This record gives sequence, structure tokens and C-alpha cells, in this order.
Amino acid sequence: MVISQEKLQGILSKIKSQEGVRGVVVTTLEGLPLSSDLDPDTTENVAAIITSLVGKALDAVRELREGSLSFLTLDTTKGQINIAPEVNEGLILVVLKNTE
Repeated sequence: MVISQEKLQGILSKIKSQEGVRGVVVTTLEGLPLSSDLDPDTTENVAAIITSLVGKALDAVRELREGSLSFLTLDTTKGQINIAPEVNEGLILVVLKNTE
């Protein structure tokens, strides 16, 4: 199922309006940013690094025969990085949140 640009923007607006969210990036599995509210350099950096991380996580889940990867959360000293890969759609959603 392909999501319309209008519906995608509505979903992203809801995510961005949540308390503590400081950035949202949607990228392809190949690392091409499709949507972001971060500056261009940060967007490119996030897309490249997260794409690599998701690739490694997908490999680990596959090698360990643990089904399929649905979500990653990275806890940091500044907050959280929530990563939702949609392999069938070829997309990765990344949400950067501040510590509450």
C-alpha cells in the first residue's frame, strides 16, 4: 500500500506536535531523505547513519532467526532516537526526542 504525500504529512505533523519531539526524518532504506524538519546537513547525517544501523539490525535479526525487525529505540544522554523501519515500503521513520 502506497501512502499519499498528504496523508504522510498529516502523520508527520501529529508526531512533530508531540511533547519533546525535536526532529523527524523519513528516509529510504538506501539513505535518501524524503522528508525532514531538520537542517539539510543534519538530515543527511541522520539518514546515512540510521540507514547503516538499520541494515546491521536487519542482518542481526535475520541471522538470529528472530522474525522481522519492527522498531529500534536508542536511549541517549540527550533523549531518545526512535526508529521504525518499514521494509516492505522501503522507508525508515526516525524521531528524535528530548529527555523529559
